[in-house]
Amino acid sequence: MRKMLTEERQLTILDRLEMNRVVKIQELVKATHASETTVRRDLQELENQGLLKRVHGGAIIANNLNTELDLKTKAAMNRQEKLSVAKHAVKSIQPEEVIYIDSGTATYEMLPFLKNKNIRIVTNSIAHAHFLNSLSIPTTVLGGRLKLATSAIVGQECVAQMKKYHFSKAFIGVNGIHHQHGLTTPEEEEAFVKTAAIQQSAQVFILADHTKFEKVTFVKFAELTDGHLLTDYLPGKYKKLYPKTIVLTEVCK
Repeated sequence: MRKMLTEERQLTILDRLEMNRVVKIQELVKATHASETTVRRDLQELENQGLLKRVHGGAIIANNLNTELDLKTKAAMNRQEKLSVAKHAVKSIQPEEVIYIDSGTATYEMLPFLKNKNIRIVTNSIAHAHFLNSLSIPTTVLGGRLKLATSAIVGQECVAQMKKYHFSKAFIGVNGIHHQHGLTTPEEEEAFVKTAAIQQSAQVFILADHTKFEKVTFVKFAELTDGHLLTDYLPGKYKKLYPKTIVLTEVCK
């Protein structure tokens, strides 16, 4: 069995926390094929970064509604699930449309499949814009304040510019989906941008992998009924919580 690098082990730990909200040390030893000492050291480092809280025998997810992981860390988590959702999302795009693509790792996975689509894109992501430029896709980047951790543009200038545009479709990322509290994100200014994009779009798609369900972060930006939810699958234990009035597609079902 190949020995995991430190970054791989820590991503595995965060991935399991994302799904289960609590992990045991012995479970992590088996999952990472590392010693208990190594796992404990990883937990200490992740706790120092504010990404988890150590408890006796394991760790729990950090109880901080406005904590957001950096782009590199988020991109590596649940990537295959995000890829499946992204491929399905791209199928809805028609030639000559003007679409909005939100910042985030789920929406980023859409980009390679947009080549030769003959569309125009507006985005608030520097990372997205850089990739789209390499594909020679006409792209408008919204102005405003740059969030260094996620390469997202936010702020009043961003929202004001957004309100000048009209989109046939918007593809929005999300941090938490909850049957009572709707769609949420950790950062207030980013929530304003997402809300504005939804308001300016004829059709809205919310991209999320299964780990986002029944989670709540700091700021609500939309209701469940404000967009078409695209996910790899909805965990069975949550199915009864979501009414039939919402539009939800499980792309891996």
